Amino acid sequence: MMISAWREVKDLKIFRIFALTLFFIWLTDLTSLAGVPVAVFPLQALREGRNDANLPFTRVLIEGLAQSGNEIIDLDTVVTFMANNRIRTVGHLETFYISRVLSDLGAPFVLLGTVSQEKEGAEPSVGLTLNLVRTSDARTIWSYVGSMSTSDEIRVLGIGEPETTADLQDLLLNEIIEQWPLQMINEAQQAGLYNIDSAVLEPEQVRPGDEVHIRVRLRDIRTGGQAPRVFFWADNQLYPATASADGLTYRATWVAGEENGRFPVTLLMEWPHYGRVETALLGNYIIDGTPPLFEVELRGSKDVDGKPIFGKSLTIVPRMLVRKPLSHWRLAFYFEGDDPVGYLNGAGNLPESFIYQGQGGFGDGSYTMELEVWDKAGNYVMVSKELEMNRSLPEVDLALEWNDEGMAVELEHEGKVPLEYWRMDLWTNEGKMLTQTQGKELPVRIGIDLPSSYQDKEIKGFVIMRNALDQKVSRKIEDLLPHLRAKAATDAQKAKPTGISESWVDEF
Repeated sequence: MMISAWREVKDLKIFRIFALTLFFIWLTDLTSLAGVPVAVFPLQALREGRNDANLPFTRVLIEGLAQSGNEIIDLDTVVTFMANNRIRTVGHLETFYISRVLSDLGAPFVLLGTVSQEKEGAEPSVGLTLNLVRTSDARTIWSYVGSMSTSDEIRVLGIGEPETTADLQDLLLNEIIEQWPLQMINEAQQAGLYNIDSAVLEPEQVRPGDEVHIRVRLRDIRTGGQAPRVFFWADNQLYPATASADGLTYRATWVAGEENGRFPVTLLMEWPHYGRVETALLGNYIIDGTPPLFEVELRGSKDVDGKPIFGKSLTIVPRMLVRKPLSHWRLAFYFEGDDPVGYLNGAGNLPESFIYQGQGGFGDGSYTMELEVWDKAGNYVMVSKELEMNRSLPEVDLALEWNDEGMAVELEHEGKVPLEYWRMDLWTNEGKMLTQTQGKELPVRIGIDLPSSYQDKEIKGFVIMRNALDQKVSRKIEDLLPHLRAKAATDAQKAKPTGISESWVDEF
């Protein structure tokens, strides 16, 4: 019997040595997790309020995980993060905020949970659900669902039986630590986050069918001896990347689809050995197969018979109908169809206006204006306008007719550009005003009551005209009638020189 007892004691020692060995191995595995922070968010408590938090149990969980070798971010830091991001709910976290945990807190993992049951009284009970979420891709890599009551832990002689919910929490904590995903976290540490040194996506805008090029350079990749497979995800398709000799630069080329829109490009790094994928958004490119839409307004011109006519200068105002960035543009003028007058190039968007003053030495005649634009995707469009330059002054034709009632003046306009204003003043040699007439349209006939003794050679005056291009002309009556011009020349020869010019001053 003593031998049997000794064997039991010996077996007990061997068991303890074996258990201690397993404990140190387990502790070593947990210690290797140092440097992999876990952000434990407040546990949700299913009470009357939907967003109640069970902070006491959260602190117990944090303390237990930290003592087991995990690096746990301080709860106050997590609460501050929630306040800064205005997170008002507990128990779950939106994908956007999960990624912010990685960037703001530097935690590769988030632990979320809900205390589904916490009951005191005659038979205390506790229920708990946990989810360990990887912040790089918002995937849940481990879950725990557990519940306990005092009736589940009845022991011989009642020694060590739990009596309160706090005792049950300790038992749940031990169970959680036993099931904690050590291997997954270790693998996450081996195939850890990578740093992007540079990413070049070009061109930024393409037409359907054009090629898109991507080049990414990484600073380092911690692969744990296993090289990742690298892809680019764009337009709902996966494109394999070509690696450089050092394994840090990856390239890919693909053809843009037919659908217009903005398409994000995502880097995917897959570790088949670990069964996980890291992703990173690299940028966006735009597929645009529509040409720019714009119209041209010509200011300083007048439409005559459907063709704009300009005189002094022409203001060209381009107006985009659909706003989009442009790559470059070209404005050109041609005389009589195909004779180049000149052109102007520019990069970027169109200026607000152009002013063309008819330079080039070609003079009056027909011109063609062409305004070409290219957007950043390479789509092209041209707006062409047929114009006419006319710098000739308005021409007036005047005739005087005598009849029994007096004198009639007929005034006509000769010219392509319509008039906007005319005025005629007539008076006698004695200075008697015969008529002051103005208007907008010609021809016109004006009757004047005069004694029959008056002759047209005794009439003086002037005519002023302004056309729609703001071209002005002023003419004396004697310049318009040949016999009056001859009489004026004779009078000038007879007159004594005084040294003072009596030429007409146009104040219009």
